[in-house]
Amino acid sequence: MSVSRFFIASAAAVGLTGVACAEPAAPAPADSKPAPAAGGHAAPACADAKPDCAMTVHPAFDAKGKLWVAFSVGKTVYVASSTDAGTSFSPPVAIATASDGVVDAHGDARPKIVPLADGALLASYTTRPDKQMIGTIFTARSTDGGKTFSAPQPMLTEGGQRFETFVVTPKGRIYGGWLDKTNALKAKADGKEFEGSGVAFGWSDDKGQTFSGKKILMDHACECCRMASALDRDGQPVFLWRQVFEGNIRDHYAAKLSADGVTLDGGRVSDDNWAINSCPHHGPGLAVDSHGGWHAVWFTKGKKRQGLFYARSEDGGKTFSAPEKFGDDAKAPGHPIALAAKGGLYRVWKEFDGTTTTIPMQISHDGGRSWSAPRVIAQTEDASDHPELVANKGAAYLSWVTHKEGYRLLPLPRDEKRATAQ
Repeated sequence: MSVSRFFIASAAAVGLTGVACAEPAAPAPADSKPAPAAGGHAAPACADAKPDCAMTVHPAFDAKGKLWVAFSVGKTVYVASSTDAGTSFSPPVAIATASDGVVDAHGDARPKIVPLADGALLASYTTRPDKQMIGTIFTARSTDGGKTFSAPQPMLTEGGQRFETFVVTPKGRIYGGWLDKTNALKAKADGKEFEGSGVAFGWSDDKGQTFSGKKILMDHACECCRMASALDRDGQPVFLWRQVFEGNIRDHYAAKLSADGVTLDGGRVSDDNWAINSCPHHGPGLAVDSHGGWHAVWFTKGKKRQGLFYARSEDGGKTFSAPEKFGDDAKAPGHPIALAAKGGLYRVWKEFDGTTTTIPMQISHDGGRSWSAPRVIAQTEDASDHPELVANKGAAYLSWVTHKEGYRLLPLPRDEKRATAQ
């Protein structure tokens, strides 16, 4: 089955060590046209070490309300902070420069920053060989307010990993999840068939200095789509990823990780029946609300449904509601993300009408049972990153970097009537 233009425009990203593994090429439809520049972020806007020049930016607020961003320019990974909601940033601090390969920094993969309760910071990034789709995840820590970072340490030294995601519990334990090719490479060495990657997890009780229990708990995840994560109301992490089911069906799976990090409890989000022997580059979004509702948003080109969809689970992932379609199919909707904040539940995504890329937004005040009408909250007429959502003290924000406008942090309204494009 052919792949839509939505993800053909993804920019190549990052890498360094790890066993090389070529990604299958994604065939384009016979009648398709090349994706316009506005559909992706094909090149950095400039070469300066600042968020405006990055292809991707990952945002996070610390306990005092300071905004931190992780990004890369060229082969160097940086962290910077802002005390005025992203209007200006501190001088960037370089964490590392890849001596070989590239830094993973396209829409579904990017350097990340995790502020901890005591003011420490955990940064992560992935490097990989150029044009190859597996690499090495590195982490580095700062204990002096982001002035300096420790020497980066690999999460693992063999097997090939990507798409890390982290959540921090109220007690300070850091859980990490990532896609891991270790079992796939072993199978290949033994001449056996193996679809996708493993889904691996680990945790840290020493603020990211070391990670324990690093283990693949489930095999056959789609190897080039990001994982999403959130904390359940009991403080345990929930993860969502695209899984490869029998027949190369690439639909989504959601699961909660046990407190000891050794078991997963969850299930399939929907049966879209997307059979494809290549990589969509189109990961899902996940939010968990204060009542424990799991909220999933995703893209599919399946036989049963195509486009953007939303579903929720009110029983810890055992069952999900019937998928609900959203987005304008005439405008190539893609790359949805969700966030639960004090003001409600938000979902945003990208659309492109042939000239302008827009970020529509919807709000739900009843746990996802109903949604406001879509409203465009940001737009650009040039290339752009995928949208990111971030919360601070109950308020929600859109984080978005574009080739033309640079980095923007836009507050999301708690009342959908106040939403306007910026």
